[in-house]
Amino acid sequence: MRRSLIAAMALLPASAAPLLAQAHEEKPGLLTVNTGLTFWTILIFLVVLGILSKFAFPKILGAVEERERHLAELAEAAEKDRAEAAALMEEHRKLVDDTRAQAQKALTEATGTAEARRAEILEQAQRERADLLARAGAEIAAERAATLDQVRRDAVDVAMAAAEKLVRRNLDSADNRRLVEEYLAQAAGPAAAARA
Repeated sequence: MRRSLIAAMALLPASAAPLLAQAHEEKPGLLTVNTGLTFWTILIFLVVLGILSKFAFPKILGAVEERERHLAELAEAAEKDRAEAAALMEEHRKLVDDTRAQAQKALTEATGTAEARRAEILEQAQRERADLLARAGAEIAAERAATLDQVRRDAVDVAMAAAEKLVRRNLDSADNRRLVEEYLAQAAGPAAAARA
């Protein structure tokens, strides 16, 4: 770079010589061709072009190529990142859909389980109610039968006491009891039929 600068400085006085020579001559017209000036202009242009092509153009082209390579890498990386982002977005969407489906499935299963448990509890409650009613009915029937037996025994005792006082004679107690129970059974038969 330093050499090219020195060479350019050396050429400057040489390129100024034609201009100085022109200053002493008569002023040419606008369309007049000055061969000396044209020669030196072409020569300076070729020297500067040679210097630039040897020192500056390779660096400029290298920088431009490096920049193009870097931009291509950036574009490639951006495309790769975009493709990865699209894949991640698709994966995320699938995960959300799977999670939503699993949640819906769990909700459906929970609802089904709750309904089955509810039906089971209702069925068990109805069985227990039926058992309680059957037990209560059996207990009531047993209590009724026991109460009726007690009433019969009490009636037999009362009837025996009344009959003993009326008859004033005492048959043996087993005969009296048997006679009164037969009478009460006969009397209870029409009364039971009337209640039913």
